[in-house]
Amino acid sequence: MWHGSIRSPEIPELAAYYGDGFFHNHIFWPKEHTQRMVEYYRERWAHHGHGAPETAIVGLGGQVFIRPNSQDAVREFRPYFDNAPVYGGGPSLEEFSRMTPLTVGSPQQVIERTLGFRDYVGDYQRQLFLVDHAGLPLETVLEQVEILGTEVVPVLRREFAAVRRAGVPDAPTHAGRVEAGEGHAGSDRGPQRDEWTGTRAEEGNAALGAAR
Repeated sequence: MWHGSIRSPEIPELAAYYGDGFFHNHIFWPKEHTQRMVEYYRERWAHHGHGAPETAIVGLGGQVFIRPNSQDAVREFRPYFDNAPVYGGGPSLEEFSRMTPLTVGSPQQVIERTLGFRDYVGDYQRQLFLVDHAGLPLETVLEQVEILGTEVVPVLRREFAAVRRAGVPDAPTHAGRVEAGEGHAGSDRGPQRDEWTGTRAEEGNAALGAAR
């Protein structure tokens, strides 16, 4: 379970209370805001007895536009930036890139900027990239996904793993929770009841159908 937030401190408090992951938007705000939100979540995680602050489960957003040459990236993305309702009419592309995590440039620039996120949030477990923003056409978005998958993400995984401190956990996965006995896999055990509601999924579906 991940709890996502842009600016509401109630969200990291909720995530920390339940021992769930906290995903910070990390797109339209300066890094100082992200740092405060993540630090608050880590403090509350420890307060609620889930472990040391550095064991909290953190995810970040980010937005990129990538071309092999940084000048080409800026030239191609600028018209979309200038005319997008969420960007246009405010700070310039250069100003917005300085003030927020928006990175428009080469694969190496995206790698270096993303690795720098760790400087102000510490080790974290998930990085999501916004690539279909500002009205980019589908073909361009798919090109961005290809560049991320082949030139950026493999390097980030390797570099983040190399500097991760001992004791920092991986993000929970369904498979990991099943292995740890926190969930159930396969049909041999039959339908399982939800630990909170006491119902099974098919019971909830039947009730929903009856209500309709």
